[in-house]
Amino acid sequence: MNIMFDINHPVDVNLFKNAINVIDQNDHKIILTYRPRGKLKKIIEYELKKYSPIRIGKHYRSFFKKIFGQLYRDFKMITFQKQHNIDLSVCFGPTNAIASCLNKIPYLAFEDDFEYKIPFYHANIFSTRHIMPAYIKVNKKNIYHYSGFKELAYLHPRYYKPNIKKLIEYDLKPDEYVFIREVSNVSLNYKKTNNHIFQIVDRIKTKNIKILISLEDDSLRAKLSSDCIILKEPVDDIYSLMKYSRFTISAGDTMARESCLLGTPCIYTGGRDMAMNDALINMRCLFKDDDIGTILKRIDYLSDGNIKQRVEKEINQQIENEWQDTTEIILKHISDFEN
Repeated sequence: MNIMFDINHPVDVNLFKNAINVIDQNDHKIILTYRPRGKLKKIIEYELKKYSPIRIGKHYRSFFKKIFGQLYRDFKMITFQKQHNIDLSVCFGPTNAIASCLNKIPYLAFEDDFEYKIPFYHANIFSTRHIMPAYIKVNKKNIYHYSGFKELAYLHPRYYKPNIKKLIEYDLKPDEYVFIREVSNVSLNYKKTNNHIFQIVDRIKTKNIKILISLEDDSLRAKLSSDCIILKEPVDDIYSLMKYSRFTISAGDTMARESCLLGTPCIYTGGRDMAMNDALINMRCLFKDDDIGTILKRIDYLSDGNIKQRVEKEINQQIENEWQDTTEIILKHISDFEN
C-alpha cells in the first residue's frame, strides 16, 4: 500500500515514528507530508532520516486564517493524494480529513484532545476511524478506544530506555535537580504581571536543588543564567533529563504527561482542563496548580517527600498491567486496511 502520514506538529513525529519504521519493513511505501511549523521539517528529517517530507500548506496563527489554511490545504491534498495513489491516510486529528473523504481514501485519525472541540468533531465527521484513549468518554460509531496515552507510542519501555550518562554534560545527579519547561504563550509568567518564574526559581533554590530549565522565551536567558542551567535547544534525549529529575514543572500539557509516564511527578502550570490530564491527576502523579501560591506549596511537597518513588512504582504497574503499547494500536488499525 501507499500509506501517507501527515505530520503537523513535532509530537506527531514521536507518535508515528516507531510504527513507520515497522511498516517500512513490510513492503509498504511511506509518503510523509507536513505543514511547516517552527523546526518541524528538521525534526522529521532527524527522526526519520530515510524519508524526504513533502511540504503542503502553511501554518497560520489567527483563528480565521487557520480555518482558511486548513480548507486550502485540503483542496491541495485532493490532487496530491490522487497523484501519489494514496491507499491510506494516517494522521493526528483532522489534517487532511476532507480530502481523504472526497477521494474515498480510508482516514485514520488519532486523537487525545477532546477539549479542542472544532478539530475534534472535524476529525470525527470525516474520518473512517477516530482512535483515542479510553479516558475520553465519547462514543460514536467510528470511535475506537484503547487503554493508555498517545505518549506511550514512544515512551513505552519497548522503545525508550533512559540514559543516565546524559546527566554528565550538565554536571547533574539523579534526584538532585528539578526540570522546568517554560512556554511563553501558556505560562503563568506571561499571564500575570509578576514574573512568577523567578519566584519559582527562588523557592527551589532554598531546597538546595539544582535547576535545569528549557526556555521558549530567550529574553529570560540572561536573567536566569546565574541561578539555572539553561538548555540549548534542540536537546539530545530530553526525556532522560526529565526521567532523572526529582520532579518537573511544565507549562505544556504534552511534556507534563511525558514526565509522569517516565515516572517523574510534574507540576502542570498550563491551566488547561483535559481528560487525559485528569487520569494522571487522579493518580497524584500530575499536579495542576494555577496560581503561584499553590505552586510554591507544591514545590515544598515534592521537594521534601519521597513522592517520586511512589509515582515510579504506580506508573510502572500501569504500563505492565493496564496501559497498551500505542505503537501496537497504530499498527493494528493500519493492518485492518491492508490489501
